[in-house]
Amino acid sequence: MSETRRHGIGRRHFLYGAAAVAAGVMGTGCTPEDAQGTSGSGGEPVVAIDAQRRSFKVSPYMTGVNGAKWYDDAFGMWDSKHNRPAPGIVEKMKKSGIGMIRYPGGTSSNLFNWKGAIGPQADRARQVEGKQGATVDSRFGPDEYMAFIRQVGATPEIMAPFANSTPDEIADWVAYMNAPQGTKWGDLRARNGHPEPYGVGHWEIGNELFGKYQRYWMSADDDKAMRQYAFGGTQRQKRQRVGTPTDHRPSASVSNGQPNQTFTVWYPPVTPKTQTIRVDDTTWHEVADLSSAGADDLVYTFEPRSGTIHFGDDRHGKIPQNGAKITADYDSGPHAGFVDYYTKMKAVDPTIDVLAVWAPIEAGKLAGGKSFPELLAEHGHADKYDGMAIHPYTNFSRDLKATRFPDKRAGHDYQMLGDAAAAKMVSDLTALVQKHGKEGAYVAVSECGALFFGKDRGAEEYREYSYAMSHALYMASQWARFADLGVRWTASNDLIGKKPGLSRTLFGGAPGFVRTPDAIVREQLSGFFHGGGHVVDSEVKENEKVSTRETPLGSSYEALVTTAAVDKDGALSVLVVNRSPDKDIKSRVDLGSFRHAGTADVSVVAGRSYDDFNNDEHPDAVTIKKSHATAKDGSLHWTFAAHSVTLLRFPPPTSH
Repeated sequence: MSETRRHGIGRRHFLYGAAAVAAGVMGTGCTPEDAQGTSGSGGEPVVAIDAQRRSFKVSPYMTGVNGAKWYDDAFGMWDSKHNRPAPGIVEKMKKSGIGMIRYPGGTSSNLFNWKGAIGPQADRARQVEGKQGATVDSRFGPDEYMAFIRQVGATPEIMAPFANSTPDEIADWVAYMNAPQGTKWGDLRARNGHPEPYGVGHWEIGNELFGKYQRYWMSADDDKAMRQYAFGGTQRQKRQRVGTPTDHRPSASVSNGQPNQTFTVWYPPVTPKTQTIRVDDTTWHEVADLSSAGADDLVYTFEPRSGTIHFGDDRHGKIPQNGAKITADYDSGPHAGFVDYYTKMKAVDPTIDVLAVWAPIEAGKLAGGKSFPELLAEHGHADKYDGMAIHPYTNFSRDLKATRFPDKRAGHDYQMLGDAAAAKMVSDLTALVQKHGKEGAYVAVSECGALFFGKDRGAEEYREYSYAMSHALYMASQWARFADLGVRWTASNDLIGKKPGLSRTLFGGAPGFVRTPDAIVREQLSGFFHGGGHVVDSEVKENEKVSTRETPLGSSYEALVTTAAVDKDGALSVLVVNRSPDKDIKSRVDLGSFRHAGTADVSVVAGRSYDDFNNDEHPDAVTIKKSHATAKDGSLHWTFAAHSVTLLRFPPPTSH
């Protein structure tokens, strides 16, 4: 089924939403650095709703999350001893209304080998983690992931690796997940204990391959790398350490002095006769057969398809001396490109969506130059992708040029400043996809959030920023803007922390799995996103501004962010996020011509302050507060508490 038919999205509605987001981004003024606070234009803010103007279907996949890793028992989420989710996590995830879980993850999964992660645990392969190159286990494989998905009631989304795989391998994965019994891969899945097809409908190819630290075999030149991602190719690798099929750490490239050692280059296949193999700084030479080599000959055999290097035993070919570092120059390829992956995967299951991921970002905006949609259109392949996935992070160092939080308030403000810019990235990419792509092509968000990358150096003034109320406000603002833009699905970063305690995740680590304010807000908004309705026109008139330090993203941000929807039962829900860290804002909610029962159900998540958070000692410091309100004459006067997410639900009149 096409996404156009499934969601009914039209170009007119998209352009309206994009214009609204753009207006929010541009509305920043300049104030002195020390003049921080909330200011208005003189009138009381009005949240204006026009329930007659409907646009996109509300996506039940908006509150998705980038999944835990497949190794280390999914960071404690999976109980491998009993082959089930860890105690306590299922109900917490259900309660939090998570719409989608991405697997096997992001950067760490760029070299994932799905075929090594199925079948009996004793037979599974060790494999290479995609960020540090370490050797990791394969205990939480595709079947365990789907068992978890089904227990928590979420929808699956798979990031299929690009850097070390082939279109045939990923097409096989589609078949393993979706083909019926009576086929090769359907029968294998059944033998592994899962007779019914999983029906995984959402796939993306690769993770952030445009990033300079995630190029793998591809060129360091951005334009060339984009062409390689699109259409494949060959790329010279220079002075690259070798390793093994399961280990790319530096230690894996060092000789242990033993006879008959084998190593592999990182990114096979290798164009024959293009390799130069060095032991320390000495070039050794390829031979067809070590049996004819002398004891002192500096030689090796080489298998281009697998990239395997085989050294001698000091009788037939010299052993590389103990401690010597082995490196390789070689032409990696030929590799296939996205178009080849798309074609093979859709041939296996035409109903799936296959998304491209080449959406680079620079300094708080979508990167300039030729875009991936333009490139494919130029080559006659505008129909060879179903959409694009983007990671519109607010990166404090990249987007705000901040190396540290000057104080705690800045840690809050920087997130809010980044929110509208992140939505503008999504809006701009959507415009490119609609202009150059096929009818119904769309944009999804497969990672997002506001972060100091690395180890959060610079966040000392507000260490809790990524799991406190501030980040819940940021995410609620993102969901509101993404809903207005018709985003199909969103996965935020990240599901569960590696260690006990809290980190930049939705839940704290095992065994407590503390629910962060982000998770609490998801629970609050579960009915909104799972209500089966349509987004309706909403805006904040006379919105107040929160003044901040001068930054590359401006020196103020909108205090209130809103979206609204009418659900399948005819009820109107209005979401309002007050991002002001310290000011309650009196407002009027104008319901226009919407007919309602007169009483609104109200839920508020705020905590005691913008830096409030939950932990093992105080798991309910931030909770949902529920009440009721009375609307008269088509409007409701309401004070939106500082640092709060408020959901107002107006049921339709009781029918007689």
